[in-house]
Amino acid sequence: MRAITSKLSIPQRTIILVAAVAVLIGALVRPDTIRAQRNSVPASLAQVGVASPLPVYVTNDPPSAVPDGFVPGSTWKFTTWTIPSTLTFTATVKAVQGGWAELNVSTDPPTTAKWYYLPIMPGVWEQQ
Repeated sequence: MRAITSKLSIPQRTIILVAAVAVLIGALVRPDTIRAQRNSVPASLAQVGVASPLPVYVTNDPPSAVPDGFVPGSTWKFTTWTIPSTLTFTATVKAVQGGWAELNVSTDPPTTAKWYYLPIMPGVWEQQ
């Protein structure tokens, strides 16, 4: 074997080596045969009815109510336990609709009233 390889020049050895690697890769990485499912389609289709209902998903929506006594003209103090500190403010109720309240927050300088959705505000409302 040594006598055969010593008679070949370097470019010929390179060509033989590349061809051998290509044949080896071709033998190892070949596409596999695709096997399709040969069974027929199921005879019965899914039935939806009283005996087999569709799944039902339940969501827990927050209540859309404001605290009792939350009426226009009343004043409330809000305290939240947000981290790293608490937030406290006093607001006067201008209007209420569902879980929404138009509040005029006491600030310096005074600002205009804005609508807030109370059920998702993490904190406590205390009437003043």
